[in-house]
Amino acid sequence: MTDINLLPGEEPITRAPKVVLDDGRSCVPQHYLRYAHSLASTEAIVARIRYDENYPIFVSKDSGGIFIQIGVIGPDNYKADKRAKIVFGRRWRVEPNLPTSEIIQTAFLALKKAREHEIREQVTLHFEGHVATPFSCHQDLPLLARQNPKADQHAQTTAQIVSKLRYGKARFSLIDNVNLMGGEIVLTVKTNTKRSDIKDIISFTSPDSSQASILHNFMDALVRISDRDVEERFTFDGFARFSHAVCPLSIARFSVKTRQCPTKLLSDDEAARFVSEFSAQNYEIDSTRIPALSDSEYGQGLKTKLRQKGLNI
Repeated sequence: MTDINLLPGEEPITRAPKVVLDDGRSCVPQHYLRYAHSLASTEAIVARIRYDENYPIFVSKDSGGIFIQIGVIGPDNYKADKRAKIVFGRRWRVEPNLPTSEIIQTAFLALKKAREHEIREQVTLHFEGHVATPFSCHQDLPLLARQNPKADQHAQTTAQIVSKLRYGKARFSLIDNVNLMGGEIVLTVKTNTKRSDIKDIISFTSPDSSQASILHNFMDALVRISDRDVEERFTFDGFARFSHAVCPLSIARFSVKTRQCPTKLLSDDEAARFVSEFSAQNYEIDSTRIPALSDSEYGQGLKTKLRQKGLNI
């Protein structure tokens, strides 16, 4: 049997059991590995990810440790100058003991959220001679909370609501409106321009016909389209793990095979010694993830709430 080589930053726990895969190769499953990821090992893992050249994945390190950061290459959303530039998303921390799969999934989630951020900035609402980006993440939330905006009470048809929307230069028009038995409505809108990142025809569900519900659920539909794009095109070593073409039953069978109890894979004596070391490692890792609470009013208040639930940290 041929062993599958370990990836950078991985090492088996002493006496870790091996599992034989369907292709005859053996491996140590990820939950029986130790991880000590460095900047170099994280770079080596991320280098095997493919998605879109306009969303480069950066790996770097600062005083807080290793992090992954998504770059977005494209024109400025708020300026007339449409020359390409690069902006950077938030930093996603990578702990040294983070399993390799979780590093890959961190990059996956970071890409989803970077794309969502861009979409929210490009969806505009045209009303009363104004143009605004109500779904942008750059609104002043504390000030909004103090103002507590109320719903728009002006009666408008569904078609009028949809006509106010833009996505970049794309406009939308309502072409179908179906009432469901449960009270929800299904709206189908058509774009007047072709964009590679949205469909020509978009259908979405709204719980009612209010302006707020329609606008929010339209925004949700655009985010879902973006998320599906990442799910289909994001690969590690050429494998699109999150693609809907990957059968969940196949993954379930893989999970059953790789997550067998050590007592089924080792002798009684070996299993006892391994389980002891495995439990000690898990306890050590879990201990590093407990946040330190300050003696502030907030910290003490959180401790009190946890104690009321029978929990202590």
